[in-house]
Parts: sequence; structure tokens; C-alpha cells
Amino acid sequence: MRYKTKKNEMLREERLQYILQKLTQHQRVSSVELSQELNVSDDTVRRDLNELAKEGLLKKVHGGAIPSVPRAPAPLKMTERIAYAQHEKEEIARKATALFKDGQTIILDNGSTNMVIAQRLPTDLNAQIFTNSLAIAQILSEHPSVEVHLMGGWVYKRAQVTLGAGVMHTLEQLRPDFCIVGVCSIHHELGVTTPYWEEALLKQKMVEVSQKVIATAWRDKFDTADTCRVCPYEALDLLITSSAMTTEQLEPYHHKGVEIW
Repeated sequence: MRYKTKKNEMLREERLQYILQKLTQHQRVSSVELSQELNVSDDTVRRDLNELAKEGLLKKVHGGAIPSVPRAPAPLKMTERIAYAQHEKEEIARKATALFKDGQTIILDNGSTNMVIAQRLPTDLNAQIFTNSLAIAQILSEHPSVEVHLMGGWVYKRAQVTLGAGVMHTLEQLRPDFCIVGVCSIHHELGVTTPYWEEALLKQKMVEVSQKVIATAWRDKFDTADTCRVCPYEALDLLITSSAMTTEQLEPYHHKGVEIW
């Protein structure tokens, strides 16, 4: 496939993103193939790879490049995810619950950390919460004063989440005070990513319609990348993590204008 602009040549930023996306998908890129696919010279490809290598986003090898950013582990079933990093998730939930106020409209995305947030909401909270998570909807159905909306669509059983046109249509009608996006992978250069294209589209819509965008991520989510991009890191207003992340580990995340709790 060849990508065309007026000069049949991609802009530099587009080329770099294309290279990173292909690297995430295939775990290796060939300089010869990149030159053909992007319709640029070998020297241009070499400069692009050098630039990405200098930023630590890939490692150059003979004839091309391989990732320097670890690929996120294959997603577990939701029932398996719940057991991981419980102390970190509890800490994140304690911080996140301070965001919830009476009268708000909130999107609470799928995810095991967001499930803990739902469990820890104040019992006197009076708010509307929209979710695509079957588990979160079930938890909130027991809350005495939260109005819970389960956004309808087809059920992706492994993650216990609704996806598809029905959920997208609901999101398009909303202007929530904030959304809390479930994070599969987060990287200060590559942003928030997920392994599934349809899930990425859904999270993109959540980010688009919300007045404020919040992400929650425990230690193992950081400095990893997946196939499908949700949003740039800079699109976040607030990142909530745990004390398991050291000052040194968080240092590159502090220079993008994103508040970190």
C-alpha cells in the first residue's frame, strides 16, 4: 500500500507514526519495505529510523528496526484481571473517588481498576454514571443514589464489555463532566493504546465527548504499547496512579502538561 499527499509523500510526522504502528503490529520493520510503502528514499527512511531510535522508541538492526518499547502482555479475562495489583488499584480508587460530585454526569469505562472505583464511591453520591462494563453496571445497580446507564451493544464476553454502534450512538449524545478511561497500555510518547481496534474507537469517542479526560493506570501499564491508538498522552487532563511508581519512572510523564496524582 502506498500513501499519497500532493507530492505522493507522507509528512514526516505521519511517516514516524506509520513506522511505529507497523512496528507494534509486526515487531519488526524492513527499511526496504518502508521505502516502498512510504514512497520515499532509503536516506529518508534511515533518517526517520535514526530519529525514532534517538528518542528511544525503537532499536535499529541490520536492514530495519525492532521495538524498544515492550509490548503489553496479552489481555487476561476480566475474572483473571481482578486479582492483580489489588493494593495499587485500591490506592488509585481512593484518589479517584475525590473527583465524584453530586449532579455530575460521568463515563466510567471498562476495566478492573474502574471496578474498584465503582465499589468505593461514597454511598451518598447523587450522580449519573454511564458505562459499557457489565460488571460496573452490576456494582452500581446496588448503589443507593447513583443513576446507572448501561450503554447497549454487542457483548465482548472475554472482557464483559459492550461494544459497537449502539454504544457509539449513546456516547455521541453525551457531554459528560469527565470520563475515566480504562488503560491497557500507556507511554509518554506513544500515548494510550489498546490491542483491539473496536475498543480503541469506543475509547476515542469517550475522550472526544468528555469535558475532562482522566486515565487510571497501575505500575505494569506504564512504558508499554499496543496495536491500536486511543489518544496521545497529552490528550489526558489527569493521570491517576499508585505510589508503586517511582519519581524516576514518572519523570518523562511530567513534561507533557498532564496532571498526575
